[in-house]
Amino acid sequence: MAAYEDTYGFRRFSSDARVRYYETKLDFAEIIAERAAQGATALAAADTLRAIALPANSVVLHAGLEIMTVESTNTTATFDLGYTGGSPAAANVYADDAAANALAIHHAALAAPVVTGSSADYIELLLNTAAPTDCVVRVFAAVLDPNE
Repeated sequence: MAAYEDTYGFRRFSSDARVRYYETKLDFAEIIAERAAQGATALAAADTLRAIALPANSVVLHAGLEIMTVESTNTTATFDLGYTGGSPAAANVYADDAAANALAIHHAALAAPVVTGSSADYIELLLNTAAPTDCVVRVFAAVLDPNE
């Protein structure tokens, strides 16, 4: 059996798949003010915010959240980061009970990539115990999008 070094008829290392970095900054003071201005329902415990939109068939290689500014009012507020519906249905796959009142980065290891499935999905921030009022959270993800 021969191993050919030439590239006749194909381009080596060519790929249409792209790794993308997504990031969403959630400033809860701004979110609350804008929701009030628009007449939207106030946030409450157990609500979710769709932080990052994911294309169908994408592979989330790494994701997490960073508490950039700590919560000063609802200091018992905690977050989960993951997927609350569909497949996968793991609300805390990237962060579990992340405290809003402590500067920290919460993320999952690269060892377990998540495939979103045949329809678009979202990485969602679940407000576990209380709705925060003034913390700032950055949600981030490295995503392989084979659709491109």
